[in-house]
Amino acid sequence: MANSDNVIRAGLTPKLRDVPNLVATLTYESSKASKHFVTPRPLGADSRFSTLYDPPIPEFAVIKIDIPAGELERHLKFNGPSITIVIEGKGSVDWDEGETNLKLGTGDVFYVGAGTDINLRADGDRLVLYRAFVEIQ
Repeated sequence: MANSDNVIRAGLTPKLRDVPNLVATLTYESSKASKHFVTPRPLGADSRFSTLYDPPIPEFAVIKIDIPAGELERHLKFNGPSITIVIEGKGSVDWDEGETNLKLGTGDVFYVGAGTDINLRADGDRLVLYRAFVEIQ
């Protein structure tokens, strides 16, 4: 769900639930599944291990990063913030031209501010992460 001040709740909350209003706003138009596909593509020419999933909405995009053991993946700065979760493996992330280093393991989550270049390195077998971000215009 995109950011909104207008939320119609239908359940799983102690707040006001307005099921009739929610049902009245839904559409039940069928369409081909291909209308909803997001075609993955490489993040950029310099990226070897990152795949971009960019849906046709401005709120966010997601990058899957799958780095083999001992390899390094560099992400140049984005115009907006991002949040990253480690799904598998161990490694590290550094920024500030390598002066700040954070060790990473499965389940770790970290924030990357707008305008920050990062370097991701896999230790052990491999490092798999997902990074959600927004590009602020």
